[in-house]
Amino acid sequence: MKYLKYIFLVCYIFITLVIFIKAFEDGEKSAASSDQVTDVIIGTIDGITPGDESITDKFDIEDIKLFIRKAIGHFGLFLVLGIFAAMTYYLFIKNKLLSLIISIVVGLITAGLSELFQGIPVGRAPSFTDVLIDYAGYMIAVLLFSLIFYLPYYIKRRKVKIK
Repeated sequence: MKYLKYIFLVCYIFITLVIFIKAFEDGEKSAASSDQVTDVIIGTIDGITPGDESITDKFDIEDIKLFIRKAIGHFGLFLVLGIFAAMTYYLFIKNKLLSLIISIVVGLITAGLSELFQGIPVGRAPSFTDVLIDYAGYMIAVLLFSLIFYLPYYIKRRKVKIK
């Protein structure tokens, strides 16, 4: 248990670095990465779907790529980041309310900066919508984490005060 907080910290830093490194990729390289992920997901869906129809027969390939990029590349990655961030702050900061507030603020800053950095490379542009998608993924993770870890803590604290 002693080393658990450092494992979460390393994972948190690693995921944050991946997000920022990906934000600095040029448009062509970013699109190629997204296409690779899309191909794997389409292949997986087609492999488990009965019949000979491909998902690309039902939906436009560009719509599929957009959905995967937003759902996995933005929302999903920030959901994972939110889990590691919330746990890291929870384990390192004794004041649980302060750790929650810091986690929430840092998530917004990370989402904003990652999009801002996308304005630097050629062929990319920052998007406020993407900031909202990123932050939504992050906040869902923090909310779920709070329900699991913080809520019981405050309920227990409240019962002690009542006695």
